[in-house]
This record gives sequence, structure tokens and C-alpha cells, in this order.
Amino acid sequence: MKPVALGIKSHIGWAAVVGLAGPAASAEVVAKRRIDIATTFDEGAVYHKGQELPFDRAEALIRASEEKFGRTAQEALADFAAELRRAGCEPVASGLVSGDGKTLPPLASILRSHAWVHAAEGELYRRVLRNACASCAIPAFAIPAKEIEARAAAALGIARTGLPARLAALGKASGKPWARDQKDAALAAWIALAAR
Repeated sequence: MKPVALGIKSHIGWAAVVGLAGPAASAEVVAKRRIDIATTFDEGAVYHKGQELPFDRAEALIRASEEKFGRTAQEALADFAAELRRAGCEPVASGLVSGDGKTLPPLASILRSHAWVHAAEGELYRRVLRNACASCAIPAFAIPAKEIEARAAAALGIARTGLPARLAALGKASGKPWARDQKDAALAAWIALAAR
């Protein structure tokens, strides 16, 4: 089987996943997919919903939602991995685009701050995706979004200014969609592929 590295860029309720195969210097996109973790934005924005509830109910909602989203993410990633295997590819690593690494405060403090609510929701989806990778036996590591371009350029041994052309070539070969989410996921996959 051909080894494939996955790159994952999450959002509230969904993630873009790109699979790259081949040597890092000449990698090609073998698959890409949107993984839906929540059925609607409102369902996925559990910390936002929690702000409207008494603390105990908010805490229970967030905990139950994370468990549900974890199962959904694991099933979706397992399906994607099975699809790759049917195509002769084996997922061997995953790079997850992460946040800035700030430690979240206690839940009561999160629910009082709109900025912390957004940070907590981002971390929730990165956590369920990281756990989904572990459940699928795909080693995963986080790559801070603000470092992704520099780390990808270093992993590929090229100047950072060379990344846009490389990404454009990958996008042209793989077709649409090829927006910022797929590009960031591809950079994360490239880093994971080069690290093998």
C-alpha cells in the first residue's frame, strides 16, 4: 500500500481533510473530503448555546455534545481511511492545524467571554479529530496555524515564497474544492509526510 499523510483543518462542526502521497518533494493529492461533525452550525456551536443556559445545563450539553461529535468524527475518519485503503493507500500520519496553544480557563470563565467561547469551540473540534485519528491508529500531531507555512517550507527544503506555486500546482492537479482550508490541510499533510 502507498503511504498517505493526512492534513486536517477544523472549523465549528466540520473539517477539511486532504491526503497526500509520495515523497514530500513530489507529493500528490490522493483524496480530499469535508468531514461533517455536527449537522448544523447551531448544533456545533455548543459553547455559544451554553452561554444561554444555566451553568449545570451548559456543562452537561457541552460534555454530551463532545461525546457525540467524537463518535461522528471517528466514524467519518474511519470511512475516509477505508476509502483510501480500497484505493491502495494506507494513512500513516496526520497533521492537524491547531490554534495558538493558549490554555483555556475554567468553563464558567469561558462562558462569560465571547472570545473564549470561540477558542473553546475550536479546541473541542481539534480534540475530537485528534482522538478520531488515535481511534483509527493514525499518529497525529498538531501544527500551529501561524507556523504552518514556515514549517512546511522547512520540511520541503524550499523558500516560503515557493509555497504558493507548489500549492497552486497541487490544487490544479486535484481540482475543486481548493480554498484556504484545503491548502492549509495540504500543508499540514506535507509536514506529516516529510516527518516520516
